[in-house]
Amino acid sequence: MARAVTKADCLAEMKRFFKYYDTYCQSPDPDSVREVLASVYSVNDKLRKAGYPNFFNSDEFLAIKAIRNYAIHQAEIYNEAKALPIVSDVPIEADLIILCLIPIGVIDAICENTNSEGKTAIKNTCIYYKRYVDIYPCIFNFGVQLFLYSENNSLEVDSKVYREFKNSIEYERANNYSHHVVGGFRLPYGGDVDEFIERSLHSVEEKSELQSALYSEENGMFTFKGFS
Repeated sequence: MARAVTKADCLAEMKRFFKYYDTYCQSPDPDSVREVLASVYSVNDKLRKAGYPNFFNSDEFLAIKAIRNYAIHQAEIYNEAKALPIVSDVPIEADLIILCLIPIGVIDAICENTNSEGKTAIKNTCIYYKRYVDIYPCIFNFGVQLFLYSENNSLEVDSKVYREFKNSIEYERANNYSHHVVGGFRLPYGGDVDEFIERSLHSVEEKSELQSALYSEENGMFTFKGFS
């Protein structure tokens, strides 16, 4: 007889998700997002088997599930992590710095290999550009959903990354900011967003180096140090 899935099993899987998510944000490689996608699927599976509410009503989960299934069972997704420049010659409006870009042809193939629910979820939660689709807003918003879920179901995770996530959520609550993001970015004074993606995005490593030079960090909160 199979052993019943326990609360401890769920906490372990949730802790794994936040660890993989943090790794992706700090120093991603092509496989790191695959770990995040797989962990999201496993989190839902463990929670469901332990008798907790599942995420089958979440567009973010359904989109991630479709992308994960394709990556595991079909073919590579050729994802590439990029970042908007922290210091830019032109104004940029965005609620996320990181982008997780997948070629639009791959996203089309994923949609062809999933059901209508998954296809709609991808279109509702990801940002479409001319040559790429950014899935990071979907991943980010699922992370928010999972954190709020953990509070509502007494499943708080014992980890530094989780505590940093909590600090961010509490800061947003104190200042009446939205926890979720719309995603995408704009060049409010004009300019071609698709051309900007091709020519002006940075690597996440470059973003991290500049962020460390300009900001001090404590418990997941960043304070501008200024230019020296």
